[in-house]
Amino acid sequence: MGILKFLVLLWAAALPVAAAAADAVYPSKAIRFVVPGAAGSAPDIRARYMAPKLAEALGQPVVVDNRPGAQGNIGAREAARAAPDGHTLLMGGSLLLMSDLLTPDPSFAGMRAFVPVTSVSASPLVFVSSATLPARTLADVIALARSTPGRLSYASVGPGSLQQLVAASLEQAAGVALLEVPYKSQALEIPDLISGQIATSFAYYSVLAPHLQSGRVRALAVASQQRLPVLPDVPTFAEAGFPAVEGKGWMGVMVPAGTPDAIVRRLHEELARILQAPEAVEQWRASGGEPGGNTPEEFAASIRDEFARWRKLIDERGLTAR
Repeated sequence: MGILKFLVLLWAAALPVAAAAADAVYPSKAIRFVVPGAAGSAPDIRARYMAPKLAEALGQPVVVDNRPGAQGNIGAREAARAAPDGHTLLMGGSLLLMSDLLTPDPSFAGMRAFVPVTSVSASPLVFVSSATLPARTLADVIALARSTPGRLSYASVGPGSLQQLVAASLEQAAGVALLEVPYKSQALEIPDLISGQIATSFAYYSVLAPHLQSGRVRALAVASQQRLPVLPDVPTFAEAGFPAVEGKGWMGVMVPAGTPDAIVRRLHEELARILQAPEAVEQWRASGGEPGGNTPEEFAASIRDEFARWRKLIDERGLTAR
């Protein structure tokens, strides 16, 4: 046997051993958890809950790195540039998906630059009306919208937002035309919703909770396939006959594309254990969210399905981010 052939065979035989050795020492240094949101934002709160528990499980520090701005693209770009070795995580989410659909960043591959590890949480939008509106149910609001085409208002956080897409789904399903009134954030719309200057809104329970409890805002329907445990008496759009009206703000852990599968599996195992612990499940549900922890394959499939669904609606309705 020639020396070259011998060395090639020796190298090939050593590959599985080397790979196993690399997996055995993961992680070999601190892990950076990039959050494309400011301190105190929902993704930041979730990341800081998970970080110390993940650090304990992996035996290395997990450092939250806040990189807000540009609809989440600043943080995503930063994470995409990292080595695919499991030492950089991204808290990706529906904001990055919306960006890919409507305002793709030419400087990197967007969602395609990452491998999904597991979902963290998903929070369905709740369709609400001002208590000043002479309509008490979803059917009442739809009837009002049909009688005044293009005049019944709803608050959103602007063109290209999840709120706009869910509203477009309702318009399409119910055969109505609504008037979009954009705000910079959901918190800013609440005073106008309470006063009746805005008739309706699609917002998250965590923003709406005190106003629902005071009766100044009415919950009409939940944009998910199941009712929210914190709103057990509020039906879903599906129950009201509009199964296509569904929309959730979600977040999940991702790693740069090319990260070894063994590392992805290890991260999923530890994160799923953290996310499915009773304490986390209770905390997530109390804030109007659904707990995560699904497999990388399930998480990837849900992203693909959502992308296709919104792409179809955007094309049919001619929606833009402007």
